[in-house]
Amino acid sequence: MQSFASSFVSVFFAVFLSVIGLPLWQIGLVLTGGLLFSTFLNLVAGFLADQVGRRKMLVLFGLIAALSGGIFAGISNPAILIPTAIISTMGYRGGFGPIQMLERVILAQTCPDEKRTRMYAIRSTLSSLATSGGSLFMGMVVLLQSRFSLSELASYRVMFGLYALLNLGALILYSQLSSRAEVEVVAKDRVVPLSPETKRNILKLSLLFSMDSFGGGLITSSLVSYWFFVRFGLGMDVIGVIFSASSLLSALSFILAACIAERIGLINTMVFSHLPANMMTMMIPFMPNLASSILLYLSRALLSQMDVPTRQSYVMAIVKPEERSCVAGIINLPRSLTLAVSPSLAGFIMEFLGLSLPFPIAGGLKAAYDLTLYFTFKDVKPPEERR
Repeated sequence: MQSFASSFVSVFFAVFLSVIGLPLWQIGLVLTGGLLFSTFLNLVAGFLADQVGRRKMLVLFGLIAALSGGIFAGISNPAILIPTAIISTMGYRGGFGPIQMLERVILAQTCPDEKRTRMYAIRSTLSSLATSGGSLFMGMVVLLQSRFSLSELASYRVMFGLYALLNLGALILYSQLSSRAEVEVVAKDRVVPLSPETKRNILKLSLLFSMDSFGGGLITSSLVSYWFFVRFGLGMDVIGVIFSASSLLSALSFILAACIAERIGLINTMVFSHLPANMMTMMIPFMPNLASSILLYLSRALLSQMDVPTRQSYVMAIVKPEERSCVAGIINLPRSLTLAVSPSLAGFIMEFLGLSLPFPIAGGLKAAYDLTLYFTFKDVKPPEERR
């Protein structure tokens, strides 16, 4: 529900900001500000969730999202909308936010080690399907304008209203979670200290994940869409179909990742699927025609996301249950910071150095991440693999 709502808003959010009068450079600053504030909220949730209560924190963040949708549905003053967008991380599909972080922690808390990766895969699959559906739901804007004669601004306000209602529904569901969502061992008077082993592992993983995130930020969906538009002259309708197909393939890859991980292990699954995908990323600009470029891009989509549920499962597996909230809040900090920087760098590279140059740079960085991850953590096993 929350992924569906975030997905359709993220598609038109930049356009909406331009309609109310923001220039492109300010729109970029709003998006970057939202991501940085989301990083701050991750840290707050990571350190306080087990003291305040995970369910209470989820309800709080759900309320912020619902209120932000209501504000955007009824107000057009940029002086109010800009801080609202930053505080609520409006315009992003999710993945780094505190809600998603707490959901992953609770899922690890409430399922056996042997089923953790499969549950993460199911969660990622449902999220990917909701994201794909939300992207297609964007057609409602056209329907509102043609069938009901609403202006462009009014149609976006209706969509923000739907966003608010969906987040309100998610808020109600969060409030109904059982007590099993809370940590079993809670330090009421202080934050649970991390063990030396956890500190070492999390520091290494944070640095590696930031390398992967920086490479991924060079080829975000928006930039790849621009590349297809300029290189082959594709219309937005065709590009939309390409990305919808990509999301569906990613959904399939999550289930495959869980099945494969049960047989060869989490680290092996992460690396052996991600490395070929990154080699494909490097080759995309060198394809001779549109058909081969699309085929390679979709083939990459089938492999490139297999590390998502396995990575999330692995991080939760190698730390103690009482450390999970804190670790989940910390580990995405460098990822968020590098993700905020790399799209701007990619835009500069595409404009002044070469339209296709971000593809081989991103693929090379992400391939280096894969190899370093494998040789650093191949002997650090999660509990189900040690048994």
